[in-house]
Amino acid sequence: MASVRLVLVLWIYINAWIKAVQASCAKVHTPAPEVLAGSPVSVSCSLEDDCLLTKGKDFRVAWKIDKDFAPSNLSYQENNRTYGLRVPSLPRTAVIVCLMCVAEENCQIVDGVTVKVGYLPPIPRNLSCVLNVTESSGLVCQWDPGEETASRTSKYTLHTLRAKSGKAQFEIPSGQHFYLIPRDAYSVHFELEVYVTAVNDFGNATSALLELIPMETAKFNAPEITRVEADTPGCLQYSWRLSPTWVLVTLSVELRLTTLNNQLDKELFSNFSERQGNKIKKCGLLHGTNYRSTMRVRYRSEWSEWSNPKTTPTLMRAPAGSLDTWLKVNDQVAQLYWKPSKHFRANGWDLLYTVELKESKTTLCVTQESHCSFNLNKRIKKVYLRATNAVGSSNHTQVPVYHKKRLDSVSNVSVHPQSQTSVLIVWESPEASDVTGYTLEWRSLSETPAAPLTFILMDKNSSSTLVTGLRPYKPYEISVFPKYADGVGRPVTVMAYSRERAPSEAPKLEVVEIHHSQVKLRWDEIPLEQRNGIIRGYTIYFWDDSNFTQVIETEKTNVVVENLQPLTKYHALVSIITMGGSLNGSVENLTTGHIDGFDMVLFVIPACIGLSLLVIFVVLTCLGKHERLKMCLWPIIPDPANSSIKRWTTTDSLQGMPPFKEDKDPVLVFLSRFSLLDLSEKEPLKSGYVKETQWSYDMQSRDASRSSFQACSYDSEQDRDSVPYATVVFGGSYQSHPTPLPPYVRSESTQPLLGGDEPGSPPPYENVPLGRCVSKAEHFTAFPQNSTGSEDNEELWREFPMLRSLEIRDTDHN
Repeated sequence: MASVRLVLVLWIYINAWIKAVQASCAKVHTPAPEVLAGSPVSVSCSLEDDCLLTKGKDFRVAWKIDKDFAPSNLSYQENNRTYGLRVPSLPRTAVIVCLMCVAEENCQIVDGVTVKVGYLPPIPRNLSCVLNVTESSGLVCQWDPGEETASRTSKYTLHTLRAKSGKAQFEIPSGQHFYLIPRDAYSVHFELEVYVTAVNDFGNATSALLELIPMETAKFNAPEITRVEADTPGCLQYSWRLSPTWVLVTLSVELRLTTLNNQLDKELFSNFSERQGNKIKKCGLLHGTNYRSTMRVRYRSEWSEWSNPKTTPTLMRAPAGSLDTWLKVNDQVAQLYWKPSKHFRANGWDLLYTVELKESKTTLCVTQESHCSFNLNKRIKKVYLRATNAVGSSNHTQVPVYHKKRLDSVSNVSVHPQSQTSVLIVWESPEASDVTGYTLEWRSLSETPAAPLTFILMDKNSSSTLVTGLRPYKPYEISVFPKYADGVGRPVTVMAYSRERAPSEAPKLEVVEIHHSQVKLRWDEIPLEQRNGIIRGYTIYFWDDSNFTQVIETEKTNVVVENLQPLTKYHALVSIITMGGSLNGSVENLTTGHIDGFDMVLFVIPACIGLSLLVIFVVLTCLGKHERLKMCLWPIIPDPANSSIKRWTTTDSLQGMPPFKEDKDPVLVFLSRFSLLDLSEKEPLKSGYVKETQWSYDMQSRDASRSSFQACSYDSEQDRDSVPYATVVFGGSYQSHPTPLPPYVRSESTQPLLGGDEPGSPPPYENVPLGRCVSKAEHFTAFPQNSTGSEDNEELWREFPMLRSLEIRDTDHN
């Protein structure tokens, strides 16, 4: 522990000694510790004579600006012990140090200096002056100082220059960017030049020169309307005054008038030139109308603020002009609506409207509303409407009564939203050419109590109109009526929204029926005020825990979901859609049921009936096709090794032959028949004879005189195409017949029982001439040329051992 402390103390002393040596080696000096940004900077480094770092050593001097070495071309040597650095432009505050380098990489800092960089003050901008004409008057000038740093602020001086009195300047207190020029430094009606200078340690900046006449910059306080009088019809007279001021000039006065009940399309502005305290009069106003009035003044500068408003009514007169009317007759009940036309003037307030029959002087209704209902009979052709105020009544407005209805209507009515509060209604005119005009009416469907009906009258050339004053996301019912000379056409009604958005409420799903494979769902329509648009349809999402999803789109309020699994949990929700968006309802959980007895009966009974019909069909088929089915399943194939040709019958041969067609693949050829040939002694058995009569088959060449063996064969359609199994040839009577020559060679028949052991190529088959009448038979045989003797025959029989069993043995004679 003591050794560690000793090492630490030694390191501190050595480090202090090194610093002391370095500090005593050189001094860095700069003539300008603060310079303007972008200005050149000069720094010098003077070496001491007793510097241990350079004494007796070959060294050089290097410079660093902050952390980077300065380029060598910026440094120079003033004399033997002084070195300099000149930086042509220093953009920011930097630390410049001097280094002694003994080797290329052995450099040590000996001294340094910090050079600060500053900027010129910002140029003052937006200099303006305003003359205050109140009792505490003065010319106030102000400006924008621009961006300033907290460490280095600028000093401002305001300079004024006038023709007679010369220049004047005013020092501005620190942190203040406005100044009130005293009254003796200017004249209110003569030109004055004003500018501001800003000064700091690095220089100064001057604002743009402002030339002005102080009186023309004067801003007055808002005037006061002291009195408003309605002395004559359609006119108002105003008395007003200014707050105390020391100037007397002719001022411009502006009067603004508005009506309280929005009878005017825009505000009225009137300008007057009057001296202070004078009266002004405004005429051409509506009679019996409340006007809200405000006033402001100026000299040649900007306007003062508006005065406090005053409300005063004009004098009343009897209403003037006609009303726009719309009459709807349903059986004998009439509904009349009206509104002021462009030429109607109420000329008062608290109007009463009277509907009457002029001929009989019968009053149908009197109301302050803009509509009323009354009874009409079919003989009445016209009614009359007039407006009345406290002074008098207007002229009568004639309203024709149309009893004829159900005329042609317009077509293709469409709604096109234009803004948040307006829609464009477009339609096509009816085919009838006697249309005299159109009436478009609309009313809000979401207001409670029901909103009054509003209408527009249009000429016969119109095919569209803009409906304004609507509320967004609220439903409106709009109807278009064509008008004819003798009646009114059928209306076409549409629902319209000026703007749509997603509904505010989603419908709630209800499970009506649930089975093992399907679910019936329903929901109620949401209230009209919650729809926020026209409902375009519903989307039902139905899924299970394995994320198998069904999506059903419908415009109805019920749906049946099918192809479900029994005893399975499902989730469902409904989404309601408008042109402005959609809203999802809450998720409903449900579980399908199991297959009950009724469903089982509905499934089992059809299945049993179908299975029974299938079994009956199979049984009937088997009974009707018994023999064929038996032959297909268990064909009878004779075994030559265990039988004799004499015991073979035609019926047995047929039972072993399954049906086949020529276009099928080759099948095994079964033994179809045999033939017995009785050759006379005079007809030698020669191969030539056999060849000449090869496979002779003549049904009509039967010789009745022959009493010897006669061929018995099966004659059928299939038999004509079959290959004969064998032909047995007799040379004489059966008892005297010698041991027969072997008449067989290997057969090419496909009968598997007769297949040879080896696929050799036997001699060709030859026909055997008929010794006796063999009818309806095809014969074949093959004899080797010049073959005689029992030994040769034995060799042939040995070659076909299976055919030996076909040798005819007369068991009756043996």
